Amino acid sequence: MGIISDRVLTMGPVERSRACIMIVDPDSGERANMRNCLRNFGFFNISDVQNHMAVFEKMEQRKFTHVIFDARPTNMPVDEFVKKVMTISPQSILIPSSYEPDVDDVFDLLILGARGYLVKPYTADSLDGTIVNATKGEPIADVVLNAKERNEALVAILMMSLDVLASVIKQSQKFETAQREIPKAVESLKRSSELMRTFAKGGADGYFESIEKFCIERCQGAATRLGRLRKRLHSQH
Repeated sequence: MGIISDRVLTMGPVERSRACIMIVDPDSGERANMRNCLRNFGFFNISDVQNHMAVFEKMEQRKFTHVIFDARPTNMPVDEFVKKVMTISPQSILIPSSYEPDVDDVFDLLILGARGYLVKPYTADSLDGTIVNATKGEPIADVVLNAKERNEALVAILMMSLDVLASVIKQSQKFETAQREIPKAVESLKRSSELMRTFAKGGADGYFESIEKFCIERCQGAATRLGRLRKRLHSQH
């Protein structure tokens, strides 16, 4: 899963051909499977290593645009790995992956600079979608740092992706080209919902309470017709 932007996100063939991806996973079968999936989507510059420390040897030889790494520690703590990569190569896009993600640990990695999260087992489409959104979407750290608490940031991302879908559907009524963007917008909404479900504090209850709170505050704000009416009526008393 990647972080949702205010537009439908895509990567063209040229961007994909220029990407240089590093895979970090102790399982050789996992590395081989990911390499095959990436090639099918037009990513051809791929390296892989079995532990986190080995990445830095490779970085002495070439730059990597993306680093997809196992969220479990191998021969160094994962948070230290993220900090070191960000120091050496701040432009690299880091994507942790795991079968059973620990919510707090993964979210801490996002705050440190990771740009998405890949939940295993993944499909070819979910792998590609995660890379595209991590590349084109806004870093979650920026969103979270401007929010009062985690759930507020996550539900804002969710609602932003809903706004994108609504905008694309509206445009599709006038422009045929916009109709082709609907499936992508739907997929973005699904990914943002998964992000919310995975990282929301308080589980399902916290998830729904945060959505309710966000919607109530949005309709009360002056940005909507209802909000503007309420504000005008309030000012008259």
